[in-house]
Amino acid sequence: MKAPPQVLLYTVVLILTHTTTYTLSATHCPPCGTYQVPYPLSTAPSCGDPDYTILCDTNTSTLLFNTLNNTYPITAITPSNQRLTIQPSPLLSNTCVTSDYIHQGVQLNSSLPFNITSSNTIMYLNCTTELLSSPLNCNSTSLCHVYVNNTVVAAACGSSLCCTFRAGGSSTSYSIRVRDSGCRAYTSFVNLDDENPVNQWPEPGLEIQWVVPREPVCESQVDCDGSSTCGPDDLNGSSGISRCFCNSGFTWDPIEGICVKDDCQNPDGCSTDRTPLIAGLTASIGATLIVATLAILVYKRHRLIVEAQERLTREREEILNANGGGRAAKLFTGRDIKKATNNFSKDRLLGAGGYGEVFKGILDDGTVVAVKCAKLGNTKGTDQVLNEVGILCQVNHRNLVRLLGCCVELEQPMLVYEYIENGALSEYLQSLRTGKRALLSWTCRLKIAHDTAEGLAYLHSSAVPPIYHRDVKSSNILLDEKLNAKVSDFGLSRLAHTDLSHISTCAQGTLGYLDPEYYRNYQLTDKSDVYSFGVVLLELLTSQKAIDFNRAADDVNLSVYVQRMVEEEKLMGVVDPLLKEGASTLELDTMKALVLLALGCLEERRQNRPSMKEVAEEIQYIMAILTANR
Repeated sequence: MKAPPQVLLYTVVLILTHTTTYTLSATHCPPCGTYQVPYPLSTAPSCGDPDYTILCDTNTSTLLFNTLNNTYPITAITPSNQRLTIQPSPLLSNTCVTSDYIHQGVQLNSSLPFNITSSNTIMYLNCTTELLSSPLNCNSTSLCHVYVNNTVVAAACGSSLCCTFRAGGSSTSYSIRVRDSGCRAYTSFVNLDDENPVNQWPEPGLEIQWVVPREPVCESQVDCDGSSTCGPDDLNGSSGISRCFCNSGFTWDPIEGICVKDDCQNPDGCSTDRTPLIAGLTASIGATLIVATLAILVYKRHRLIVEAQERLTREREEILNANGGGRAAKLFTGRDIKKATNNFSKDRLLGAGGYGEVFKGILDDGTVVAVKCAKLGNTKGTDQVLNEVGILCQVNHRNLVRLLGCCVELEQPMLVYEYIENGALSEYLQSLRTGKRALLSWTCRLKIAHDTAEGLAYLHSSAVPPIYHRDVKSSNILLDEKLNAKVSDFGLSRLAHTDLSHISTCAQGTLGYLDPEYYRNYQLTDKSDVYSFGVVLLELLTSQKAIDFNRAADDVNLSVYVQRMVEEEKLMGVVDPLLKEGASTLELDTMKALVLLALGCLEERRQNRPSMKEVAEEIQYIMAILTANR
């Protein structure tokens, strides 16, 4: 039924005269010379958020960033995507040693809300030959050699080994280390386009990202403005912390550090003066009819948009469920996700990597989920999340993490998974090392290995077309309450074309798990996943980390360490002593068999490695031997 013109006019008047204001909830710090200090960065206790402290050198009007044992000048700040760039330490005069060598390079405090982004290209300089066995790109055509050979500043590094590394990811997000047993110098470039000649590269810089802040801390209502109320922070339990929580009708804007009225769409603020607008609308009957006509057109356009969005939602849900099994996947709204994760509160954070963060969420029906969010402004992270949707929509296996749905409504695409109770295998093994968990039995370890191998074998042999995971590691293997293993994180995964034996691609993945051939020729095959899985087998056998700088310099890389021990005829010396303690002869024999299988997966030549299906069958055979003799 067509609405009367006077009703439409009244509606338009309400819409056009509705006003909203931005209102300050947090104190911004004053400029440092000519440099603005955006919220939440803090240069004094009275402004910003104390967790995001930086320094202002008033003598030089320079902003400085503190690490655990050093200070670096800040050269750029981009508040829209929560990033700042620091200037790496220069080389000492006529040497190939950086001036922060005495501090072991850049060492961030992992308890603070800062991490190194994946936009950095790191040049490690003056390296020892031990790094040749690492997955870094140390060949003579790598970018670092191009840099050294074409710059005067790095001339002293010309005769030494150098390696190139793309930063980001769980093992590199808090440090750029220099030391005698690795490399004694480094430099970094942000968003480097390696197609450009060196003289067109940007100035050296190391990009650091900060976590989106929560509401400001308060002691009483005096610390808050009229749009917020000082109240206890329930998320921190009995910590006694209070915050300025936005009142009803207002929403916390962490970028600007303000409470903003929910329905204001004008970034420049909204006027409260209605007189000129009302006078203009009531000036003549002609103007009234024009406004009424516009209102009708706006209403019709709105209905078309809503119908198109509903149709798009149905189509996306059909895509999500086309190849799935069990519980249907769905599209979630931004409101659903924010409510489920308590607006992405810090106490719900399960983990963070170079491209995104994972939060624990609880849906309205009580279902516990894990929500993976691409980092705001990180195009690589966004691409990986969208890629993961495409991959998971094509697979369905009990040993692969199940996708429940996604959200593309917000600026950060998000995936919603089933929540896996015990978290990642890497965390579980860490708990064993620190004595927080009881010993994980040999039978359980074999089952975890078999579950993981079966999931990867499905991707390689049963998915059409085959899928290469490309980032197999213990932190991407999740354990449920019964210690069943599920392979997760398909952000780097790729579909394999049936008429090609490999995929040519830039090397990506995680230090310690990467196929050495992958770095030499940039060709990706299913055997690259087999190599990475071999490292996971070693972690299960040894309870040690894939990369651990607490081991001797020659043994930092777990696969190199185990291979050296085997060459010295100390094969069983690598197995977790607690696992061997009290083990039967048969169990010790099966441990030896799994070590040999892991070494087969780690063969340098891909052709000599078994397929993932053969690996799964071999582990199943080892398990059958144990079962048959009990």
